Amino acid sequence: MRTLLATFLCLLTLACSKGEAEQGSPLTESSDGSRYVNAYFGLEVVKPAGWYAQDPEATMAMSARGVNMMAGDSKGMKALLDESLRTTLPIFAFFQHVPGAAASSNPSVIAVAENIAIMPGIKSGCDYLFHARQILASSAMQPDISAGCQIQTVNGVPFGSFEVRTELGGRTVVQRYLACVQGEHALGVIQTYFNDSDKARVDAVVDSIKLSCS
Repeated sequence: MRTLLATFLCLLTLACSKGEAEQGSPLTESSDGSRYVNAYFGLEVVKPAGWYAQDPEATMAMSARGVNMMAGDSKGMKALLDESLRTTLPIFAFFQHVPGAAASSNPSVIAVAENIAIMPGIKSGCDYLFHARQILASSAMQPDISAGCQIQTVNGVPFGSFEVRTELGGRTVVQRYLACVQGEHALGVIQTYFNDSDKARVDAVVDSIKLSCS
């Protein structure tokens, strides 16, 4: 949840316990630039035509930058977030435009997996997001967080979900957090959008996700 939150803050400015041979590669791959598959987590997702797929190294670099934004002057918070970077794997990161492009907005959908083996009390996506909310509420940037945890079903899989709204440069940035638990990992997804058209685009990405969660 910590790297998920660090990624969230960086977006505003624009490990594994099973054998790899048994489960397949933990890296998400695509043979056609449209359908992306992660064999380890049994996940499939479709990238919208014309969108940019960010490579895992760039996603982790972006998350590391988000650590500093989220922690502010708190050394304790930064240490907590730094540690999470060592237990989290990028799954996919889709942007309508290449990050840094001359565009007025850049809706995106990013997914990560965090190893939660040392947190056996996390049994569901809402359990995971409970802790994410706590960290988010104490971060240097304090957005408006929706109350409670809603259940959003994606292709038959229940995800915990809540929304965050942040005022940035006179605009409202909306982000929806989704999470589910698969074995010793929590799979987290962040949708970022600015208007109804953006929301339809990022919703279409989430609606294309296929995987199994407990």
